[in-house]
Amino acid sequence: MKNVAVAGAQWGDEGKGKVVDILAQKFDFVIRYQGGHNAGHSVVFGGKRYALHVLPSGVFHPDTVNIVGNGVVVDPFALLKEIEGMAQKGLTISPDRLLISDRAHIILPYHGIIDRWRESGPGKRHIGTTGRGIGPAYEWKASRRGLRFCDARDKDLFRNRIEAEYKAICALYGDLDELKEWPVSRVLEESIAAVDRLLPHVVDSVYVLAEARRQKKRMLFEGAQATLLDVDFGTYPYVTSSNSCVSGITAGAGVPPAAVERTIGICKAYTTRVGKGPFPTELHDDVGGQLRDAGHEYGTTTGRPRRCGWLDLVALKYTHLINEFTTLAIMKLDVMDKLEEVKLCVGYTIDGKETQQFPAALSDLERVKPVYKSFPGWKTPLHEVRRYDALPVEAKRYLEAIQDYIGCPIGLVSVGPDREQTIFHHADYFN
Repeated sequence: MKNVAVAGAQWGDEGKGKVVDILAQKFDFVIRYQGGHNAGHSVVFGGKRYALHVLPSGVFHPDTVNIVGNGVVVDPFALLKEIEGMAQKGLTISPDRLLISDRAHIILPYHGIIDRWRESGPGKRHIGTTGRGIGPAYEWKASRRGLRFCDARDKDLFRNRIEAEYKAICALYGDLDELKEWPVSRVLEESIAAVDRLLPHVVDSVYVLAEARRQKKRMLFEGAQATLLDVDFGTYPYVTSSNSCVSGITAGAGVPPAAVERTIGICKAYTTRVGKGPFPTELHDDVGGQLRDAGHEYGTTTGRPRRCGWLDLVALKYTHLINEFTTLAIMKLDVMDKLEEVKLCVGYTIDGKETQQFPAALSDLERVKPVYKSFPGWKTPLHEVRRYDALPVEAKRYLEAIQDYIGCPIGLVSVGPDREQTIFHHADYFN
């Protein structure tokens, strides 16, 4: 009985939601361990597309229990809106199927106000955040000022803490128009009401998962964002505010390292990035536009167009070193169906010196010149292929080059957004 982690191997938007959805029916628990509603996981089945932001991707399977872990920062308004949206589509998210850790921190309205001011106001930082308050909420957590769901059970404590924090924020940002729209009376009334509606879902998830392990239940750990956006290992400071690689699971879900037995690295057949930050293989030509249009590369959460480029194997091998993937899932291979030629980045040159290491310093990464290996395109529609050996020989050569460079087997290839448009190469990794 293997417990599995699904982790993004690039800058996010790789297709983690689809893989978790495919796997979830085999697991008893799906646990989201970090991030907030800045995440956007798309799941497509039955001709319908569903966008998930806080809800774990196992919500579509009736026998799966979904847990929002203590490492997640939760906007109660956003989560309630997501739950209500699912109900309108006929999917009821009951308290026995969605559990929220009582140690998860709460995003309050002023977190989003501060976040947006930093991005677009006089304090511009140009990090490229979604402006949803994720970063400030994690800052409050690290500075021991945050409010958790367990705190919300003590109404006097909760009110007093919100009032105190609101006064401190007004002292710093009191002239902001958006802050004036949220006087403390409104914050108290609406936030407490929203949190109260979620309290039936709140549990001590440490004990829930400990009991699940004792009973040998299967657990699937789902991250948001990806390794190159990890606050420690990503392209800092253009990163998220949490550990989005598999090392974040222990702290973000409250389980020991031994609880994770397999790790699936999710990677597109090309590379995308949203927002600011270095991107060595970014394409500024017609090919980049083709990838964006064919791949519908626009953010699930923000709608922002994604930057597109060739698959960067130097970066992918770096994320493999950090996570030690058991297998890779290569997503959106079909997006490249019409290209005459496809390329893989197999090395860097920095100031004329060759390297196969992904540098930590942005000043180095911004000077990178990628070294490419070219392959002929397969120029054949892949969306109906269901077996690896039925792939065109050119597509198989491309995939095998990825596998050989990284030193990790490819176990899954996605050839379309629907659940059914999936090729299992080494099925044992997914059982």
